[in-house]
Amino acid sequence: MKNPMINSQLLAEQPDCASDFSKPLTLRISDVQRMTGLGRTKIYKLITNGELSIIKIGRATLIPLSSLEALLVRGQQHRS
Repeated sequence: MKNPMINSQLLAEQPDCASDFSKPLTLRISDVQRMTGLGRTKIYKLITNGELSIIKIGRATLIPLSSLEALLVRGQQHRS
């Protein structure tokens, strides 16, 4: 018979996997447009200037959420 105390301890030590996927890892250009209000041309200029990172998978251009968040933080710091 399994010891329920050991099972509950193991579950308590496991990270909450559901919270790891509460945010997307990457966004499409159209998602970034909708979220920021920036136009497609401006987003591509930010990519060209190295201010936004991209990941290419086939024909899809994906922007890591962390890169977008970093851009927004830098923008806030310039205003302070």
